[in-house]
Amino acid sequence: MRNSNGITGKLIRVYILQMLFISAITVLGVYTSALIVEQVMMRAALEDEATHYWANLDGNPRHSVPNTDNLLGYLAVDGDYSKVPAAFHNVQPGFRRVPFRGRELIVYVEERNRLRLFLVFDHERVNKLSFYFGVVPLSLALLVIYLSAWFAYRASQRSLSPIVSLAETMRRFDLQQHDLSSLPLDDYLRFRTNDEVHILAGSLKEFIERLRQQLQREQEFTRDVSHELRTPLAVISGSLEMIEKQPLTPPQQRAVTRMNTTSRDMLSLIETLLLLARDSDSNTARHETIVVNDVVKLLIEQIEVTHNQDQHVRIELRAQHLLTVTAPAQAVGIVLGNLLRNACNYTPDGQVVISIATQSVSIRDTGEGIDEAALARVQQPFERASGTSSGYGLGLDIVRRLCERYHWRLSINSVPGQGTVVNVNF
Repeated sequence: MRNSNGITGKLIRVYILQMLFISAITVLGVYTSALIVEQVMMRAALEDEATHYWANLDGNPRHSVPNTDNLLGYLAVDGDYSKVPAAFHNVQPGFRRVPFRGRELIVYVEERNRLRLFLVFDHERVNKLSFYFGVVPLSLALLVIYLSAWFAYRASQRSLSPIVSLAETMRRFDLQQHDLSSLPLDDYLRFRTNDEVHILAGSLKEFIERLRQQLQREQEFTRDVSHELRTPLAVISGSLEMIEKQPLTPPQQRAVTRMNTTSRDMLSLIETLLLLARDSDSNTARHETIVVNDVVKLLIEQIEVTHNQDQHVRIELRAQHLLTVTAPAQAVGIVLGNLLRNACNYTPDGQVVISIATQSVSIRDTGEGIDEAALARVQQPFERASGTSSGYGLGLDIVRRLCERYHWRLSINSVPGQGTVVNVNF
């Protein structure tokens, strides 16, 4: 469908406005010319004709009134209108239009002494001549102007069509469904395209290539670093398992528990980074039908061990519906797991309620809450609502990025001192 705000739409509007303007100016010019011919030229011609007649009459009292194909004269002497048509008897001196025998004539009346001169001009024949020698050539000129403007519009459209086509190509390209390298720009780099399109397409292709390389380097870096971090974490986890088998004092046991929790969080973070770095296109990840209820139950069991061993919060599941989602299972687990861990971390003593509806999951806690200024800040990398809780400040940012990638709607409502409600609509 043609975009009315695009270059083609603007050209059409300019062409129409140009034609309307030319037509209006032409009509106004014709109307003004007709007024000038009638009110100035005809009046002057009849006045000159009357002056010429009076001059001839002074030299020859029997001089006849004008009688030509287009001009007739009548003379009334001492109020005798017998030789004057009845339609002109009441016409006062001056320039008038008078209907006569189904035609409209121009009548000029002038008095001198006891004489009244009537000059009757039949302008219809003159109008016909002006039509054939004025309006017809003018119409032909307008037609030539219209055709010239149309050809200019078509030429402009052909010149701009590669630009319009390039813009349409960019508009239809969906980064969520296609790879950057699949953007069809080679057609605009051929020798038959004009220079501007060639330069624009070349610049776009160069920019896309540089962007693709930068994204690839970022993904490779994140993937390599994540892989490198998994090895020392595995060593730490194995060593902690060996330490747990030894007799430990209560302070030592608490320290080992904290180290276990931290290592698990780090491993979860690495898995998340690997998921984010695997591919920028969510369609390449393996999608499967996930029962969210089962995922939530498994997450609650894990968090009870890792983040709620002291039972400082009561975790309650309210599953009113069976919710299924078609998405990568790891992405669903990361999103809900981060939200559950945050709820436990920021609730020193209280309750966390997970509600599962037909299309959404909401997590409500009775913890510290977040004020409005901090609410926007905590969704950025390495930001936390307060410094009293452990963590790396990446949880909500990761949740936000995954929700954007898979087109899930994330909403957070919080009241300081009363708690927070986070809702994920799938």
